[in-house]
Amino acid sequence: MQTNACIFLVILCLSGLSLTVSQQQQFKQIYELPEHLKEMACQEDDPAINECIRKGLQYGIDSLKTGEPGANIPVMDPFHINKVSYQFSNDFVKGKVSLRNIKIEGLSNVKLKKVDFSRKGNRLRTIVDMDIPRITAEGNHKADVLINNVKISSKGSFAVTLTNVVAKLTLHSETYERDGHEYAHPRKITFEPDVGDMKIKADGLLPEPALNDAIVDFINENWRQFYKILFTEAQSTWEPALITLLDDYSAYIPLDILIVKKS
Repeated sequence: MQTNACIFLVILCLSGLSLTVSQQQQFKQIYELPEHLKEMACQEDDPAINECIRKGLQYGIDSLKTGEPGANIPVMDPFHINKVSYQFSNDFVKGKVSLRNIKIEGLSNVKLKKVDFSRKGNRLRTIVDMDIPRITAEGNHKADVLINNVKISSKGSFAVTLTNVVAKLTLHSETYERDGHEYAHPRKITFEPDVGDMKIKADGLLPEPALNDAIVDFINENWRQFYKILFTEAQSTWEPALITLLDDYSAYIPLDILIVKKS
């Protein structure tokens, strides 16, 4: 029973992070960068294009605290989600987790170390190496999960903190033409994180507070073992959600005003 509850807790907390990109954004169409953002544009034939793109992306990340309407960057740190639900099913575990009043903090602190951009015809590949000093997700949970034929129900609050994350993100895109401009359509994304540490807090997992706290302590002592097992399960949920968010964003800002083609 204790192992089942521990696995349930990790699913719960990973869900809190994996669904941070599921909120839809409404952007305005942009055909030209504002004057104060024109330095974000990169020349396709620039030998230092990778560093130029890195600086532009870093500016966007730094702007998540304040937003930048001129580049369709909304305020996303802290990032609030009212409600999301996460359903999962495999040979080992199945169920549904509902999360409410979620607050994500730390997105604007991501530091980009290196960008590797390449293009072959209409196919683009962008590899980004980054450091994430600290990211937290907290909110309320309600869940019904079946693990090894043991049903676990919960209702309460949760928080998960990841620190010292080193990650590699790879984005594959295809370009297309619309209204005289070139746009990028994201096709596939992979995210490979190496987490330095993870801390979990949760209540309402079990009716006995002492047992609840014991399970949380056990997870925090052995989090890496559970994280590796369950990351793939969460990944299959948030990667498509991230593709949707990026696709929505890129449909409103042409690629050719960010990466200017050779004359």
